[in-house]
Amino acid sequence: MLERSSEIDDLAGRIFLAEHFCSSTIQAPEPSEPVGEVRVWMELNDFDQAPLAHSAGTQVVLLSALQGVSPDRCVAELAIATPDGHWLDGAAPMQQALAALAQRQWLLVRSGPTLIGILTRHDLASPVVSAYLLARLLGFEHGLRRLYGSFSHQPLPDEPGLPGEPGDWSLAMLLNRVGALKTLREALSFESRTAFERTTGGLVTLRNHLAHGRSILSLSSHLPVAVERIDGLEQLMGRLRRLLDDREHVWDAFSATEIVGLDDRRQVWAGRGAAVLPLPAPVHVITAQNPHERVLEDDVNRERHCLLHRYLQMRAPEAQYIEVLGKSCSGPWAEASWAISGLQLAEALAIAHRFEQRAIFELTDADVHVIGLDGTERRRMPRCR
Repeated sequence: MLERSSEIDDLAGRIFLAEHFCSSTIQAPEPSEPVGEVRVWMELNDFDQAPLAHSAGTQVVLLSALQGVSPDRCVAELAIATPDGHWLDGAAPMQQALAALAQRQWLLVRSGPTLIGILTRHDLASPVVSAYLLARLLGFEHGLRRLYGSFSHQPLPDEPGLPGEPGDWSLAMLLNRVGALKTLREALSFESRTAFERTTGGLVTLRNHLAHGRSILSLSSHLPVAVERIDGLEQLMGRLRRLLDDREHVWDAFSATEIVGLDDRRQVWAGRGAAVLPLPAPVHVITAQNPHERVLEDDVNRERHCLLHRYLQMRAPEAQYIEVLGKSCSGPWAEASWAISGLQLAEALAIAHRFEQRAIFELTDADVHVIGLDGTERRRMPRCR
C-alpha cells in the first residue's frame, strides 16, 4: 500500500492540474451592462472579479472598481487589462496553481489562447482538491506508520487495523507516539515535541473533515490560511519521503538485530554471547517475512517462511540450512529466517530479491555483515557483542 500511495508525488504533477478544479462556468458581464446591475450580481455570487464578455479574458471587471461609481455607467468603461500575473495555464500542476492562487487571490485559466475557467478561493472546495488532500493524508499516515515501526523496532502495519486488532492505532494516537519518539521526531526535523504538535495538530481534523465530505474551507474560509495548511502538508510529505528514501535508520535497525536458533537450545548465532557457528562460514541469513518493512499478518508471514524453505530445497539442494530468528535488541520486532551455508553471496542476494527483501546478513566467524541487494555492505559489527 505504501509503495502505491507514494506514487501520489508523481501523479500530482500529471493528473491533478489547474484545469481540473477551476470553475469552468464563467459568468461574464456584457460590455454594455450597467455598473449597478453588475455590482449586485457580483456581490450576490461573492465575486471579486469577472472577465468582460467577448474579451477572451483579456479584460476583467473588479468589484472594488465599481464601488462609488454611477450605477448607470457601462461596465466596459471600468474594465482593465488582465494583469500578466493573473494568467495560469490549465496544465499547471495543482501545487503550482495553489501557490499562485495564494499570491494573486484569483486567476484566469487558459488553454492556449482560450479562456477555460477561473480559480478563486471557492475552488478549494472542489472534490478534486479534497481527493488530492485525502490521498496525501493517507500516504502520510502509511509512511509515518512504517517509519515508526523502523525507529521503534515495533511492527506496525501500514494500515490501521480494525478496533481490537493489532496496530489499530488512530491517526491521533500515531501522531502522539511519534511526538514522544525523539529519534524519529528529530529525523523529521522537529527539535521539540511542541514544534511537532504545532505542525501536525490540525491533520486529524482535516482528515476527518475530508472523509465526511467537507472541504478544507470548512476549517478556514480565508484563502491564505487554507493554502498555508495545504503547503504545510506538502512540506511534511517532503520530509517524510526523504526519510523513507534515505533508509539509514533501517540499516541501523539491521545492525541492532540478534540472530538465535529456533530449536530448544536457542543458540545465539549473532549478538550477546554468540557461540561458535553451527554451520561452516560464511552463513547467509535470509527471511521472506515483512518485505521492505511492510508488516504482514502472522499467517501470511508463516506461509512466506515455508515457501522460502521449499524454494531453498529446490534452488540449493546441496546447501545446509537451519531455521533461525532475527529479532530486535530493543523492541518486539522478530522475523523467522533461514541460515544457509554453501551459497555464494550473489546467489543469496538473488534469493532475497525474489522474496522482496531489502538486505541479508552474512555471518563469518568474527563478524556480521549487513549487505544490501545491490551488494553494498551497509553495516558491519562483531558477531559476538
